[in-house]
Amino acid sequence: MTAVVSLRLELFKKAKNLTDVAKILDLMPAHISYAIYKLDKPGFEPKYEEFTVPKKAGGFRTIKAPHHALKAVQKRLAKDLLEVEQALETARVKKADCILAHGFKKKLSIMTNGENHRKRRYVFNVDLKDFFPTLNFGRVRGFFMKHKDFQLNKDVATILAQIACHDNQLPQGSPCSPVISNLIASVLDIRLNELAQRYNCTYTRYADDITFSTSEKLFPSAIGRPEPGSINLWEAGPKLAKAIRRAGFELNPVKTRMLLDWSRQEVTGVVVNQKVNIPADYYAMVAAMCHHLFMDGACFTMVGSIKKPFPLTKLRGRLAYIYQVRGRGPKTKTPADDTEDKPKLGKPWASTNLFQKFLDYADLYGVEKPVLLCEGVTDNIYIKAAIQRLAPDYPALTTAAGELNVKLFKYTRSSAALQQLSGGGGGLGVLAYAYPQRVKKFKSGGNHPLILIGDSDEGSEKLFGAVKAKTGKKVDGSEPWYYLGQNMYVVPVPKVGGIDTPIERLFEPSLLATPYEDKTFNNTNASKDPTKYYDKKVFATQVVAKDKANVDFDGFKPLLDAIVGVINDHKTKVAPIPATAPAVTTAFAAP
Repeated sequence: MTAVVSLRLELFKKAKNLTDVAKILDLMPAHISYAIYKLDKPGFEPKYEEFTVPKKAGGFRTIKAPHHALKAVQKRLAKDLLEVEQALETARVKKADCILAHGFKKKLSIMTNGENHRKRRYVFNVDLKDFFPTLNFGRVRGFFMKHKDFQLNKDVATILAQIACHDNQLPQGSPCSPVISNLIASVLDIRLNELAQRYNCTYTRYADDITFSTSEKLFPSAIGRPEPGSINLWEAGPKLAKAIRRAGFELNPVKTRMLLDWSRQEVTGVVVNQKVNIPADYYAMVAAMCHHLFMDGACFTMVGSIKKPFPLTKLRGRLAYIYQVRGRGPKTKTPADDTEDKPKLGKPWASTNLFQKFLDYADLYGVEKPVLLCEGVTDNIYIKAAIQRLAPDYPALTTAAGELNVKLFKYTRSSAALQQLSGGGGGLGVLAYAYPQRVKKFKSGGNHPLILIGDSDEGSEKLFGAVKAKTGKKVDGSEPWYYLGQNMYVVPVPKVGGIDTPIERLFEPSLLATPYEDKTFNNTNASKDPTKYYDKKVFATQVVAKDKANVDFDGFKPLLDAIVGVINDHKTKVAPIPATAPAVTTAFAAP
């Protein structure tokens, strides 16, 4: 009896039609049918929206963003196929360092890919041409039908190919394309790994980027060799080229290169000569971009002799990439067993400190609209719903169309790791004390207020302690807001009935008593029986936001009045921004 590798894969193998596929994906058959058969037809919306993005090496890449109905189906399918792929890989690979494909997988990255090629005499890179477009409808359908691990019913294989493909190819922009490309390319991976082992090389692939490395005295000419008449230019060897052609792919000879150990060896953008790292010139450029942003509110990149705008989102992405590769800094030093010393946390790298400064500037100080920093995601949901529901009364906070004129701070893994902001009143208190030091070197920004909103209860003790230390005033409900310096304000949740007031008490008691799926709202942080009680997230999303048109938000008016008061007060503290001033939302890189 053959062992079952993946229960999810077994469900796909047993499926016979669209109804079965819908059941596996936990969707209505009509949803899938609409997405793959109705969209693009006359009278219906297009399946994809196309746009281009510039490539790092020049030129443009076409991105095809799927319609939201189709994307929902693709995300479910991609999730299941990722689970299947992981199960198949676990059954096939016994050691983590034997994984061949590192792209588009959890816990794998450009770093794990590069780690396989550290400290090698030769690092040889080749690139597959038009990786996603090469994988057409017929190849995708044929893979699901004929590959030994799948062998799906032909109708089911057709449906999966229809979900994944567009214009007879896997589109860049679909959630399905990465995992399906990896599944199909796994055949190529196995063949190229066998070729690598034959010549004592290491092989890995990251999407369309293929790498071989070795410390043998001579690099095997079957895999790579100098171009005839050239010393520096290399080409794929005959056996490598043949294996790639047999697998249905094509090489992009322009990107073929050999990197020797006396030069800088890069694999998927990271340096691998010693440890996996970022090229020094890349980091220097990003640091210069940040310096100009902090000093001037703007910087630029040079394209030839022309200064070109550089979006803040891209600068954030570059800093996140550096942080991903380099990490935070030295690991925690564990004390010897016979001592009582506490573990010592290594000092963060300069690149980590730079990323933290950027986040403080971009999300707290150099912002283009007032920022509301609440205790957590549920508070954001409440306040956004209240502003939109009461829009006619608060034109300073929202447009008539419901577009906010304020920004609600979003907690992320980066904010938790670098800014010590992970939710809760304690984190707001830490920020209130440390903020002057964290922003003192910024020479631009501060034109819009940062508004910390804390519950009027014991959870805000540290935050309200900062207010007392900086203003000499006790937070007792007598004042709607407090100015702490720079662009920072604190707005306590207005007290209801003169007692401690978490933000949920601004709702009517009848709403707080709303049952949901036969459960009662647990309006505390204490653990309660989940079979009887639902939590704040469910209350925020299912009771408040989902039915906000019928929710009474009058209890939020004093809070919103205080926010408007802060915005008006801060306008008196900052000079008018000249019409010719550079926009803070754009970053530029130094020449």
